[in-house]
Amino acid sequence: MPSHRSRFPSRFPADLAEVFNSVREWTQEQLARWTPQIAVPGHARTGTEEQAAIAGLHDREAHRRWEAAAALGRNSQRSAQAIGGLLETLSDPEPFVRWQAAEALARQEVGRVFPVLSEAVRDTDPLRRAAAAEALGKLSGEAACIELRNALADPVAAVRVAAAQALGACGDPTSGPALLPLLDDPDPAVVAAVAAALGSIGDARTAVSLAQTLDKADRPLLVRRALAAALARVPHPEAQPALLNALNDPDAQVRGYAAQALGQVGNEAAWTALEALEKDDSRLLQGTVADVARRAMTLLELRGRQAPPTQPIEGA
Repeated sequence: MPSHRSRFPSRFPADLAEVFNSVREWTQEQLARWTPQIAVPGHARTGTEEQAAIAGLHDREAHRRWEAAAALGRNSQRSAQAIGGLLETLSDPEPFVRWQAAEALARQEVGRVFPVLSEAVRDTDPLRRAAAAEALGKLSGEAACIELRNALADPVAAVRVAAAQALGACGDPTSGPALLPLLDDPDPAVVAAVAAALGSIGDARTAVSLAQTLDKADRPLLVRRALAAALARVPHPEAQPALLNALNDPDAQVRGYAAQALGQVGNEAAWTALEALEKDDSRLLQGTVADVARRAMTLLELRGRQAPPTQPIEGA
C-alpha cells in the first residue's frame, strides 16, 4: 500500500501558495482513495451496492435487515429483484424491519410497486398482508384506498388494524362508510384504529356513530381515548350527550378530549358541566383537565352559549 505521505511535499517550499497547492493535491488524493463513492439521489445505485443490500435483507441480525431495507428505500428506481426482496421482508418477524420494508416499497415508482402490493395484501401470510396495507397507505390514491377498504374484511384483526390505520393516513373522505361498521368490531384494537382513522379523515357525518360507540358501557381505556380524541377532531352538536357523560370518565385524557369537543359544539348545558371540571388538576400532556375546561368555556362564551347567570346582577 502506498505510504500516506507519497504525495505530501518532503520539504516546505518558500512560496506559501505552492504549499497550499501541494497539500490540496495530497488531500484530494486521499479522499479519492478512501471515501466511498456516493450515488446522486434519484439515480440508480451500482449493481454491487444493490445486491449487497438485497443480501442484507436475509441477515441474521435484525438491525442489519433494517439497514438493508433502508438502503433500498433511498432510491426510487430499484430493480424487480430488489422489490421482490422487500416484499419478502414484509413478513419479517421483527415489526421495525417490516415497517422499514413498507417505507422502502412506498418510495418506489407507484406504477411498478402498486401491482405487487395489491397482490401482497391478499397473501396467505397475515404479517405480509398487514405490512402491504401499511405500504398502500403511504402510497395513497384512489386505487390504494379501494384495496384498503377491501382489506377491512380480513379475518385477522392485525390486518384490519393496519388497513384502518392506512385509510386514516390516506385521509380519503369516501372511506368513512366503509370504516363505520368496524366500530362494532369484536377486537378493541380494531375499534381504536377505526376511531383514530375517522378522526384523521374528519368527516362530521361520522361523529354521531363515534359518540354512540363512546357511550357504550365497558369500553376498554384505549378505545375510549381513541373515540374521545376522534370526537375532539370531528365535533358535532348531536354528540353532546355522550361527551357530557365522558366528562365523568375515570381517565383524564378522555375527560380532556370531551371538554375540548364540547367547547366547539356544546350549548348552555355544557357550560355547567365544564364548570365542574375547573378544579380537576389531573395532568395531561399540556396543562391539566381544568385548563382544557376553561378554554372550552371561553369558546362557549365567544359562541354566546354560556349559561345564564343564576344570581341577579347588581344594579339591574
